[in-house]
Amino acid sequence: MGKFITLAIALAFFAAADQASGAPMPVKPVIAGDESLVVRVQEFQIQLGLSDGLIFSALSRRGYSDIRITKRKLTKARAEACRNGKKYKIQIGFDGGIRKVVEIGSCRPAINAETARRILRQKGFRKIQLGPDGAGFIAAACRNNRRFRVSLDQFGDIRGEKLLGRCGNILTKYDVAALLRAQGYSRVRAERGRRGRFSVQACRRDEAVVLEVGNDGAILGERRVGRCDPPIHPATIPALLARYGFTRIEIIDRRLPRYIAQACRDTQRLEISMNRFGEIVGERSIGRCEPPLSAAGLKVILRDAGYDGVRIIKDRPGGFTAEVCEEGARFRLELTRYGETLSEQRLGDCPSRRVRKILKQFERQGVTGATMYVEGCRKKKRVRIELDQHGTPVRRNVIGRCR
Repeated sequence: MGKFITLAIALAFFAAADQASGAPMPVKPVIAGDESLVVRVQEFQIQLGLSDGLIFSALSRRGYSDIRITKRKLTKARAEACRNGKKYKIQIGFDGGIRKVVEIGSCRPAINAETARRILRQKGFRKIQLGPDGAGFIAAACRNNRRFRVSLDQFGDIRGEKLLGRCGNILTKYDVAALLRAQGYSRVRAERGRRGRFSVQACRRDEAVVLEVGNDGAILGERRVGRCDPPIHPATIPALLARYGFTRIEIIDRRLPRYIAQACRDTQRLEISMNRFGEIVGERSIGRCEPPLSAAGLKVILRDAGYDGVRIIKDRPGGFTAEVCEEGARFRLELTRYGETLSEQRLGDCPSRRVRKILKQFERQGVTGATMYVEGCRKKKRVRIELDQHGTPVRRNVIGRCR
């Protein structure tokens, strides 16, 4: 057929009689924008390919923050994240390895404690007691003779103010705990005692102490009573959460002041914040936990996600081995029961279907008289070549000029 500059393969349907029959043609589901392999099965949402936990963990342990997943495939994903004030576009492999990093802009730098104090002073606060809170800070401070609890994010923006009372007035036990945490105490348990004073048990570094606190928040006495358990290692987080009844646990952020994990409890997916001592300090619902997949369910989901030539090779209690075609390449994948990719192996190119099989498929869908043809440019002329069911050229027509 000669050398073609451009090549287009199309189907020409000559089926006027069949159009009158109104026979519907099956429509393959399309994922909007093909940005993420998300497929809904009944009321559950199945997330194929790399899990959020793997992506967040892989990037956060390399010092990235403000992570946003922009695209996900079975064996790779793309994300945008910040590090050292710069913003990057990052490609992540199925094993969490970084394949490519491109700088695309700048990020706002995170503030330190001294900057947080300066911001609060500029806002009119005085008598500032400051401590870490997640990625930001929490402070107890006075302004216009009133005491506030103030929350700042990592960029120095004030996210919340709560009036605690007048500076010097009586506080609640929750206010006392906030004041002590701002001074560096942890695991604070305060109870009101005699004469309006508070008896407080807390840890300061690795020391267990008992404090007497006045009704104005001032520490009147401190006594050491033992040692506090040491901080946990992030590797122990899955075991700790499993004891609390969580399953499918993934560590998202291994950096202090707050460890972040994702896990399932019943059918709910939660983001869990833990302090350095392994205590849960926050939970946030982020979705539902899908049930394990069957081999038939995984096959349907992969096909609906746009993959061809799907074959389930092994169906084991721990997961699946599958073969799929993606962008003309054939892969063997090891997948969990929830569709998460554990490993990949490229097997070569995917075989193309014969013309006869393609035409037969459309005949089964009610389309008759279908013809396969090739369009392309040759010697500045646009040529259409009709093929028979064996792929042999049977007719050639010049249909115009090429630009």
